[in-house]
Amino acid sequence: MFRWFSLVLLAGCLAMAAQAANMTIVINGKTISVPTIVQNGKTYLDFGALLKALGSSASFDAKASKLVINVAPGAGAAGTAQLAGDNGEFGKVYTLRKHEPLYFSLVRARYTVEQVLVGDRLIAPKADEKLLVLHFSVQNPGKTDLLVRSDSLRIMAIDQMNVNHPCESVWGDAETQQQVGLLLKPAQKLLIYAVIRVPAKGVVPKLMIQSNHDNDGPVLRYDLRGKVEALPAPYADPADATGATALMEVPAELGGMYPCNDYTVAIEKIEYTTGALEGRVPGPNERYLVATMRVKYVNTFGSALRTDTFRASCLTTDGEELGFKSVLMASDDRRVGASVRQGSPEIRMRMYFVVPKGVTLQTMSIFEDQSRRFVYQIPAE
Repeated sequence: MFRWFSLVLLAGCLAMAAQAANMTIVINGKTISVPTIVQNGKTYLDFGALLKALGSSASFDAKASKLVINVAPGAGAAGTAQLAGDNGEFGKVYTLRKHEPLYFSLVRARYTVEQVLVGDRLIAPKADEKLLVLHFSVQNPGKTDLLVRSDSLRIMAIDQMNVNHPCESVWGDAETQQQVGLLLKPAQKLLIYAVIRVPAKGVVPKLMIQSNHDNDGPVLRYDLRGKVEALPAPYADPADATGATALMEVPAELGGMYPCNDYTVAIEKIEYTTGALEGRVPGPNERYLVATMRVKYVNTFGSALRTDTFRASCLTTDGEELGFKSVLMASDDRRVGASVRQGSPEIRMRMYFVVPKGVTLQTMSIFEDQSRRFVYQIPAE
């Protein structure tokens, strides 16, 4: 019965004098045979048989005059286009874009709060962000060279509040870490990574990938729940079993190297002293707390390391904050001031606080502008 409803849907009522036949159809290289009826010089396909051959199905509600089509997920061979609205699968190859088609396969996804370098672009999350890093392949299925760059596709993550987060406007070559912008030869495949800034809290459940042009082929929708590699300790909030929530204040260990916007930072030791700093010994009702640290500049453009590059504070047992006095070189009492660039050697320096008598310090936090805080326990005197 569905055949005839299909024919009515496609071409209207058919006259009784009709010639039955089979037609051979080739879809993406796959050959199938579909029953047809020829009427008045026109050929009408058996729509139900066509759907079945494609691994799909449909039902027709005559009373409501409603046709419901159910497309099997991933119907067709790898590298064939999904219908709009289908769910994408990790590791499966899809054809995106009708104009200048491009094979696409999502290989891996992970969360991180560390900086990601793409060519000369450093992407660093703010304290209320984490990064969703996508690893995927693209391949040129055509017979001529095909330009591939970060605007070849639209990539969008959708968070738990249904807020869209677009991909950063740069892709990286997984082999060279350089920005992608090249002509792919026919059949050439390229492994790529791309970055999306997403909220620090919670999972990112959805990912949408489509052509860079409107109405140009299918839209891939990935369900990311349970499929994104979790944040590692100590960045992951232990209260979130999914490992998807990034702490804004990270418990840090002495000697550990941590990401801090344009730098990575490690505090080697924290200790009290009554020795002179900048030619001044602490007063009778004071002592100094000194944090010896090393920092490495990781951005690609030059900058200046100064006494106000980093911010730090100590928390007292009474819940009050104490700001730092100054930042000195580790080897002498010169205040920090240096030109830095990518590849510059690590710089060792000392940040010190003037601590009044009777004040007991509990923790020390260090951060750069808008970065997450790294919190260290202060040893007892």
